[in-house]
Amino acid sequence: MTDLPPPATGGFGALLRRVSPLTVYLWLMALVVLPNILLVGTSFLKSSGGVLVYEPTLANYSRTLASGTVQLLILRTISTAFAAALVAALIAFPLAFYVSRYMKRWKVVAVMLVVVPLWISLLMRVFAWRIILGENGVLNSFLVSTGLLTEPSDAFLYSRFAVILTLAYMAIPYVFVSSYTALERVPQSLIEASQDSGAGLWNTFRNVVWPLSKQGLAIGFALAFLLAVGDYITPSMVGGLDGTMLGMVIASQFGMAGNWPLGAAQSVVLIAAVSLVLGLIFWLARSRGILQSVDAGTGAELRAPQTLRDHLVLWLVRVAVVLPYLFLYLPLIIITVFSFNASQIQTLPLTGFTLDWYVALWGDQNLIDAFQRTMIVALVTVALSVVVGIVFAMVFAYRNLPFSRLLQSGIAIPVAIPGIVLGISIVITAQLLGIQPGIWRVIIGHMTFVMPVVMLIILNRLQRLDPSYVQASLDLGADYGQTFRHVLFPMIRTAVLGGALLGFTLSVDEVIVTLFLTGTEPTLPIYVWNQMRFGFTPSVNAIFTLIGVASVVLILIAMIVIGPDRDQEKT
Repeated sequence: MTDLPPPATGGFGALLRRVSPLTVYLWLMALVVLPNILLVGTSFLKSSGGVLVYEPTLANYSRTLASGTVQLLILRTISTAFAAALVAALIAFPLAFYVSRYMKRWKVVAVMLVVVPLWISLLMRVFAWRIILGENGVLNSFLVSTGLLTEPSDAFLYSRFAVILTLAYMAIPYVFVSSYTALERVPQSLIEASQDSGAGLWNTFRNVVWPLSKQGLAIGFALAFLLAVGDYITPSMVGGLDGTMLGMVIASQFGMAGNWPLGAAQSVVLIAAVSLVLGLIFWLARSRGILQSVDAGTGAELRAPQTLRDHLVLWLVRVAVVLPYLFLYLPLIIITVFSFNASQIQTLPLTGFTLDWYVALWGDQNLIDAFQRTMIVALVTVALSVVVGIVFAMVFAYRNLPFSRLLQSGIAIPVAIPGIVLGISIVITAQLLGIQPGIWRVIIGHMTFVMPVVMLIILNRLQRLDPSYVQASLDLGADYGQTFRHVLFPMIRTAVLGGALLGFTLSVDEVIVTLFLTGTEPTLPIYVWNQMRFGFTPSVNAIFTLIGVASVVLILIAMIVIGPDRDQEKT
């Protein structure tokens, strides 16, 4: 990273050099530091009749740490999230290993098929498992029809098992992407050296592949763990009493209980416990030495198995390839099928084909209004996040800012904070600043985690570009604005589009943070969430199916748009 020379003229370049570092600091203070300070500060206050009393106290922490119920919920939350992340890792890592090492022609398709469920509504995926695991659901119907059960069982749904299974299901794509990226970086030369020395498949994996890829797995595991810890939607929908987690209790303190200081204290304790677990994970995953970028591979391939043991391992890995895809897509298929079922009861066998549930959607004005609000929030959030993300990425790429890495990590903190804690910290800040519940509060909340994602994607692309292009443009007399429009942007536009697409899907599907920020005018996910809480209607299946189809179409369009520019960006 080199600091750019002064441009030949002023304009955008001069503004970038003078103002953008200040905006980085302001963003960090306003949307990262201040919310967390207020969260901690609120935890030391009192509450009386739902009103904050500005008197310092340690009572909230004493009450939290002394409560056997809270201690049990912390232990259950941590253990449930850890178990879900572990199940996801056991499924995703073998799949990533096989795709990275043994697939050639269909590798891109295999990766995309794992990633696509991330763009499908979270509520849709959770609701699908409620249909599958319910007493009158698909699993019970199958077991009874095959004679394995004499009558439907209520042991599957509203249990800790259901929570772990559903959370693991949603975490698989995250663990897969992180693991696959690490596996793709293992140099082919090390693989060949190991096997030329007589090492079999297992020894090569244990001594070469695993040490170089376990940090990637640890990152994916940690992300899955964080998502599970901060998710109180899934326990609410499929957990029941046995699946209750601390996030549900914290949410109630900011809802019906109206005890914000106690909820803030519980949030701080949860963050502390999560930090300890994450520290242990990354300590266990540490590796000796550093894999330099010049040594990175492009998907090293293992030699064909030589021994019976190698053949057995390969056969087991191939079996592991098919099952995760069935696991990922069966719930989505079931939701789609039931959206055309004539019966209002979600059970097999299907009673007939109908489009009534889709037709009913067009007459639901509340649903249409919620959809419009969702689009407004998502589009404004993405537009602002792209502008800010580009500026911040350029600052970090082309300015020698003090503590640049630390600043980048600080801006990205909201991405790593459990959703329940992020929502609470933002709502406390908004309340203090007088920002009323509604669209703008939601937009600000969404930008805290959308903008860092967009920025990091663009920054990664900028750091991989040859800086001589920008230098040459400036040396020839162009200012920063001209250089950006005619040189830099054409080389990063696919990263901008990819970041915008990901940010759009994150905003459209966000539930946990939005629940704290929206008022009486809910977005579509909140509207659907309320409908599901107060009574089921088959129209929910239709809503989810339309959201899923729209998400997939959006992904395909983006891939078509991005595809032709890949070769150009490599030049």
